[in-house]
Amino acid sequence: MARPSKKAEIVQAAAELFSTKGFKATTVRDIAEKAGVLSGSLYAHIDTKEDLLLEIVRLAANEFANALEPIVRSDENPEAKVRAAVHAHLGVIASSRAWSTVYLDEDAAFSPEGRLEVRQLRKVYEQYWMQILEEGRARQTFSFTDSVLTRLFILSALNGFHRWYDPQGRLTVHDIAEDYAGMILNMLRKT
Repeated sequence: MARPSKKAEIVQAAAELFSTKGFKATTVRDIAEKAGVLSGSLYAHIDTKEDLLLEIVRLAANEFANALEPIVRSDENPEAKVRAAVHAHLGVIASSRAWSTVYLDEDAAFSPEGRLEVRQLRKVYEQYWMQILEEGRARQTFSFTDSVLTRLFILSALNGFHRWYDPQGRLTVHDIAEDYAGMILNMLRKT
């Protein structure tokens, strides 16, 4: 197996530090030390600390979107899509804990330009959820009054998972995803 590039090692080190210490509390020296490079040579691989943060968020956003896109495009019924989407979302968080934590928690660290790009990245993922919800409503499988509010509710519940999930705990990611999917589907189903 090929060794990761120095840039990939720096990105991973930064993600781990940003996810535990926060962006503002993490210094360039911290990142360099964790990545095993000199502070000065770090800038041969990155322009600024915010650019590094944005790279992590881009990678995480792509991971979330890539997990959901095939589900949205599948021929499955809306209930199966919701169940699969919940599993995919929690799976990304569990398998890429540092990246997803940074993606979900570090909005305030961005400049206005960076924040705009992050919003655009999130819109892609949110739009996939909207497609699933609207398909369920169009097929009269789901019943809700406001699709945006419904999406916000679902993603808020799913995004909180990274704060409390313990890989050594009594429940597996699969168990939690099944319970979450059941709760979400009960909320969405037309009564």
